[in-house]
Amino acid sequence: MVRQIGLRALLILIVSRSGFSKAVHVITVIIGDSPTMGYVAQSPGYDVAFSREVGLFPSPLQNVTRQTVYRPGAFSCSEAAEIIPFVAVEISNILDEHRFDFNVLISPGCSLEVMTLGDFAREWNVPLLATVAIDQSLSNVQRYPTVVTFASSEQMSLIRVMMFLLDRFSWTTIGLICEDPNLKVPDRGVFYFTACRGFRTALGGQKHKYNLNVHYFDPKIKEGDLDAYSSVLRNAATQSRVIILLITTNPRLRDFMMNAERLGMTEGDYIFIAPRSPLLPTEGMQIRNGSHRPADSAFQSLMLVYNPNPNWAALHEVLQSIRNVSEVRYNKSLTNIEMLNDITVSAFEVMTILLKVIRDLSPLDMNVQNGITFRQLFLNRTFNPLSRPVYIGPKGMRICDVHISKFNVTSGLMEVSDEYLSVAGNSVRTHALSTVWRGRDGPPVNRPFCGYTGELCLGGLAKTAVITLAVSISTALLATLAIFIAMYHCILGRSGHGSGRPWWDLQPDLLFVTPKPTAWKSLSSHGEVSTNSLGPVF
Repeated sequence: MVRQIGLRALLILIVSRSGFSKAVHVITVIIGDSPTMGYVAQSPGYDVAFSREVGLFPSPLQNVTRQTVYRPGAFSCSEAAEIIPFVAVEISNILDEHRFDFNVLISPGCSLEVMTLGDFAREWNVPLLATVAIDQSLSNVQRYPTVVTFASSEQMSLIRVMMFLLDRFSWTTIGLICEDPNLKVPDRGVFYFTACRGFRTALGGQKHKYNLNVHYFDPKIKEGDLDAYSSVLRNAATQSRVIILLITTNPRLRDFMMNAERLGMTEGDYIFIAPRSPLLPTEGMQIRNGSHRPADSAFQSLMLVYNPNPNWAALHEVLQSIRNVSEVRYNKSLTNIEMLNDITVSAFEVMTILLKVIRDLSPLDMNVQNGITFRQLFLNRTFNPLSRPVYIGPKGMRICDVHISKFNVTSGLMEVSDEYLSVAGNSVRTHALSTVWRGRDGPPVNRPFCGYTGELCLGGLAKTAVITLAVSISTALLATLAIFIAMYHCILGRSGHGSGRPWWDLQPDLLFVTPKPTAWKSLSSHGEVSTNSLGPVF
């Protein structure tokens, strides 16, 4: 034992004196040409972050090199995952060439792709940093002991906030509307595809608490067709109180809400909640523009749930650099909307944070790293790149706060009503819009006024109201009849006539009785007694 400690101390002394540190080789693995996760879309973010960090910290990062493994083409998520084993052969050769270096893998691929690559990373004992993948199975440390995920849309936090809203307002009947997973659509949104599965699993697994009904729509429907979703909305309305909309684009979300408005579902009896992916700053924040103004009333029954967007103002110079690199190096001119892409920002964040961890390591610490130990350097830690704070939780997955937005009728925009602070102990910070509900003083009740199919209403009136009205009228009629009967008996008793006749066989002269004067005494102001005659007494 003493000998081992002595050898270690000697090694530390030699390394520290020599200044030698193991070189680091970063391998970016990109499959396909997706407009959001493909080679041209992601590479500029990695390039700008690497150049920026090396320029700021040239000495600690002098031994860091990088290369990209790229497969061109248009692939679905499952197709990209099937390509990974073939790409793994090339990666294995690179690892062999750099066997004396510390190698790190970065992938902007979808969850299925990263899960497949993660199995290889485990066998190679090489860290794998995922830019986009959000599937919760990646937190399985036994299967993925070297994987860290950096997705800015953190699915689990959105699910937690959804359950928070359901419990907060005692909502239990839920309709989940997603794209039909059996219909192939080019470049299907990874966020919405995996989120649908995540919400279905989380809410459907608590049958004792939630009544979940899942509905699918055809994603091939052309945007702008306001009547195309009537069927799926009617089905949801007959079974659910809360309707969760996992809709890929804002125009399609607008179409859903406009359709719901036409069906009379946005007047306060139903609540629509739309988890959003922050691909763009306008996603979930600026639904209204000139063409959307007729939808103002529809959006008052809509709540948006999403992870916070980056600090775009702080990223201004970085985004300009990304635009320049994209045009010069990748022959792609970015529009303003394409430049403000949160997935590209995630690429910038991953590379920046990786180089931060590397430069913080001493030469000796760098020399003894492997995939498992290097992963642990990210856990339970908050990093602060220019974009926003990035917190990596104990399971190697990024944990994000969540914003809840409602429609502000004054500004015409979706604005933050509540902040769910996942990192700060799941606390909630509320704003003025938190207590604003369409057409009522509080949140909608757990059941529409007329029931899910209108079974509680008759001709537009609630059954309870009809029953109450009928009982009131019947009671009034009975009371009136009883009064007349009592009057007839009273008349017969006072007149002294009609004995032996039934009460209903009255003579006309008995219907009017002139009462006898009745004397009463009162003291006048002079103490005299006066006698007056009362008027008729009944």
